[in-house]
Amino acid sequence: MGKFFGFYNSGSKKKKRRPSSHSAGWAVKIVVLTFVLSLISSVLSQVAVGGSDILIATMLLIFMVITSIIFDVIGVSVTSCSLCRIRAENVDDAVAQTARMLIDNAEKVNNLCADVIGDICGVMSGACGASIVAAISEATGVDVFLPSILVSAVIASVTVGGKAFCKKIAVVNSESIVLFAARRVHSVVKLFKRK
Repeated sequence: MGKFFGFYNSGSKKKKRRPSSHSAGWAVKIVVLTFVLSLISSVLSQVAVGGSDILIATMLLIFMVITSIIFDVIGVSVTSCSLCRIRAENVDDAVAQTARMLIDNAEKVNNLCADVIGDICGVMSGACGASIVAAISEATGVDVFLPSILVSAVIASVTVGGKAFCKKIAVVNSESIVLFAARRVHSVVKLFKRK
């Protein structure tokens, strides 16, 4: 996966980077990835939420909002993290190397976390919101127009407000958050290598 995104190609300082072609290649990859993941998440959200009660839809909605905020925090932390301070931490070499890889590819990691995962969570949040609106309309007999506006406004405000609140935390604690993310990524990589 890392090779697909080009995460492991940035360690060489001798190679000259070509920003235009590099950016265009990344943009194409991220467009394709976002399309595929959004398509899958749309189908899954419709299947999971369709016909479910308001409690399940609300719980799934809360999970999606929290997930979106957490990945936004990781994206902000990676872009504001200092590699020198990471090196000063007493961590495993493999974890430190993974952290360096994340920092070296900060723009890609931020794009992946804040935009791709954020948009997917947005799609699933919208499906959950639609299910909640349908349940409210069915229970109260009210037209879906007003509940739809209110639920959409609440989802958007909580998501944006949560991200705004956590950005300062992400910047101040960037090293700790990046190391936490690096440990998780390293664990996943080790798991796939065993298989």
